[in-house]
Amino acid sequence: MRRMRVWVLATIGAALLLVLGASLLLPGLEELSWAAGAGSFVLAAAAMALAWTPPKRASTPLAQAPEPEPAGAGVNNRMGENHGVSIQAGAIHGPVTVNTPPAQAGAPVPGWVEIALPVHQADARDLGAHDALPGAEDAGLPPYVARDVDDELDRRLSAAAEHPRGGMVLVAGASTAGKTRALAAALARALPDRMLVAPPEDTDLRSLPTWLQERTKRNPQGWVVWLDDLDRHLSSSGLTPALVAELGRTGALVAATIRRERLDSLRPSATDPAPGSERAGYAVLKTPPVVVNRRWSLPERERARASADERLVQAAADERFGVAEQLAAGPLLQQAWRDGPDSGHPRGYALVAAAVGLAQAGVSSPLTREQLHTAHSAYLPDPPPLPEETDRAWEWATQPRSGLAGLLVPADHDGLRWRAFDYLTLPDPLPDAVWQNALDAATDQDRLDVGLTAYHADRADVAETAWLRVAREGDSLAMFNLGQLLERRGETDGAEHWYRRAAQQGNTFAMHNLRLLLTARGETDEAEDWYRRANRDGDGLSTLVLGMLLKDPGEAGEAEAWNRLRAQEGSTSAMFDLGNLLKGRGETDEAEHWYRHAAQGGKTLAMFDLGNLLERRGETDEAEHWYRHAAQQDDLTAIAAPGKLGHLLRKQGRTREAEDWYRRAAQEGYISAMSELGNLLEKRGETDEAEHWYRRAEEGERHLWDNSEGFR
Repeated sequence: MRRMRVWVLATIGAALLLVLGASLLLPGLEELSWAAGAGSFVLAAAAMALAWTPPKRASTPLAQAPEPEPAGAGVNNRMGENHGVSIQAGAIHGPVTVNTPPAQAGAPVPGWVEIALPVHQADARDLGAHDALPGAEDAGLPPYVARDVDDELDRRLSAAAEHPRGGMVLVAGASTAGKTRALAAALARALPDRMLVAPPEDTDLRSLPTWLQERTKRNPQGWVVWLDDLDRHLSSSGLTPALVAELGRTGALVAATIRRERLDSLRPSATDPAPGSERAGYAVLKTPPVVVNRRWSLPERERARASADERLVQAAADERFGVAEQLAAGPLLQQAWRDGPDSGHPRGYALVAAAVGLAQAGVSSPLTREQLHTAHSAYLPDPPPLPEETDRAWEWATQPRSGLAGLLVPADHDGLRWRAFDYLTLPDPLPDAVWQNALDAATDQDRLDVGLTAYHADRADVAETAWLRVAREGDSLAMFNLGQLLERRGETDGAEHWYRRAAQQGNTFAMHNLRLLLTARGETDEAEDWYRRANRDGDGLSTLVLGMLLKDPGEAGEAEAWNRLRAQEGSTSAMFDLGNLLKGRGETDEAEHWYRHAAQGGKTLAMFDLGNLLERRGETDEAEHWYRHAAQQDDLTAIAAPGKLGHLLRKQGRTREAEDWYRRAAQEGYISAMSELGNLLEKRGETDEAEHWYRRAEEGERHLWDNSEGFR
């Protein structure tokens, strides 16, 4: 390139010299001779200078340029629009791991961090609580009425605040159950002086620990990261258990709410699964939630009736609905919407139904008027009455009712994007057109959630379409989900492709599933490599995986040797897995030894299994000690511990204390505890509440598991 510039400039100089000569020989050109001569001299000099200028030295040593690729080994550099990680390479030999980088450490600190305020100054409505029906002189929200879960919320918040790795306190419940208000009130009670930050929905939170750490001296009292409607944050936030722990090390805990049906759709399985049985979902949702019931209990209604606020008194008197849902006018809005077609607003009804349907399909991003108009035809009544004009339909759908919200509520200040009032629901299944509209309307961030929702609704075709695009952009969870979907359909080649890609990015479950596929095909050497890498990179084998290994004495022996080595190095997961192997062989004394070491190191499952082992041996005092320790951990595996502790206490005649633990376990979805709690209440004559818990037990809690057989 340098030589080319020299030759160009030299040529220009020569041309100008010729012009100079011509000017001297031809009449009438004398005026130009001096200018041309000067110009040619300058250009010629410049050319010579460039030719003799030595190249700049690199400030740092540079690697030698690689040899050119042989013909036919080139890389196609063309690509369309890209919003994720891209790799340009020729032949790749060996695994490739791609990690999406977090936001740059030097990125400007957003305003929502700078305007953090103490928890006790936060307004529940600003945090996401629904407005209430107006009272006397428009009194705003009525006073908070204590809920049955308050003590549990206080305990969990205090435990997370004291833990060196923080934690996430998750509150689940139906829309307008009062979950946001309950969590906000608990924070004001337990942690009033902590500084609260409320990130917008589309925020990448991976730089938040750095931003908070930089402000720790200014705010030494600690932080609360508030995530109302957590499902709307998951795809963009990068929130994982590791990030929650990183936030905890900066003095922050996460306080979050989520609607029950979204938790059902996005949460992985509640137990550590065997390879191939892991439900797709976000790992951070394995946090056991505190469940706020939409229907208020008798004690809660009594407390509402004792209030001086007439709105609370009237709401508590109508037992058809929960108190909070009546205050938010949920039933009134639902009825107004359902009456839309009969009241001359079939198109308005359909616009709202489109927003409800798309949200239920997993589209968490707010929608434009145009998107809703495109999707609404699937919900026009059949046969449709003459639809009203579009503008009139839009006005009907968005006008506030009862002094509160409209059926469609704005998601921005400009009224450009909208959501359905979240109390409104549609019966399953969703029409095919709505699934297609969901795929069309979904952002890249929404597609993983649409896939998860479709997968759990037995719409594998929709899930595959949604995940395929995300997987191609490098999302390892989408890759693993696709592998599962294809394997269950018998397409093992496709499953292997996506398992392998996910495994190369470090997905341990994909490593296990890939190993099983390879083993079934007789490719034992590579299968063994993935087995070893899964144990090296993962956090110990799951209980069910070890159960599978026990069927093969050779593999069980290797698993024991591997876990014994890791246990001696201090891995509590390996200690626990080793204990399970030994217990499976009947070597309970050594199993107890490793359970005890793992429990003392903080492994919740080990606490539980140690308690189980001790109870069976009749050592109930120490069994109670370990059940209590397990129940006090903010860990998914603790879901069984409160119920198990309740069983133990009831057998000892400590029924009041047993009731407290049964209630806690029942609120977290433990089916056996619901039945036991109902039985206790019925014997005490509290038949209404007993019936409530019997009904809950009969219905089952699909997203949580009854582990009455889970740890035997």
